[in-house]
Amino acid sequence: MRKILRKIKNKLFSPPIKQDYIRVNDARVQSILKILDDGYGHKISYELQKPVDVLGNPLPWFTYPAIEFLKQLNLIGLSVLEWGMGNSTLYFAPKVKHVLSIEHNKEWFDLISKNLPKNVTAILESAADYDKYPLKENRKFDLIIVDGIKRKECLNIAPKLLTENGLIIFDNSDRNPELCENLRNENFLETDFHGFGPINPYTWTTSIFFKRNNTFKPGTFQPLIPIGGGF
Repeated sequence: MRKILRKIKNKLFSPPIKQDYIRVNDARVQSILKILDDGYGHKISYELQKPVDVLGNPLPWFTYPAIEFLKQLNLIGLSVLEWGMGNSTLYFAPKVKHVLSIEHNKEWFDLISKNLPKNVTAILESAADYDKYPLKENRKFDLIIVDGIKRKECLNIAPKLLTENGLIIFDNSDRNPELCENLRNENFLETDFHGFGPINPYTWTTSIFFKRNNTFKPGTFQPLIPIGGGF
């Protein structure tokens, strides 16, 4: 019996086997890190704790695959609603006609709203009315981003505020699969973009929901050569 217990103890508390195939000086690992850090800018975003690209330009805090997809779309002339201000506000503003951005955190609002472009309407709203504010606008939006508090409530309202040709972007959707199911039940097509993104050392999911008659046009041609690709 003691021998059996000793074997179990040794197995449980023995040091882990060294994984030599994950050496930093491994050429394969170096190549992957170069694409992630020097191509997508993950290193600088992690150091700054801001979602930015390799040149320090603002990015939405979505997964890189979702950002790459959005880069291919022609967003000129579109109206954007976003629940949750941030670098996404700065990213979309120069690409679209107008951004209505709703935020509930005053400290964060004051920080982000200092240098916003003229085509951004920034609204500081209480948590209680955060989801409901856009209903006051009495208009619809081409692109709706849900990336703040009260996500269930915002996603319930979003379809009512969306144009016939609109998109809904729902970040961290992997945490709320039931909310995605609700949109699918409203006849939306769901595309999930899994992968790494700015800042975080782990993967997550950004989901984009399309109306079935969507006619968004590509910005140039599709597909673009991906970062780190073209071999």
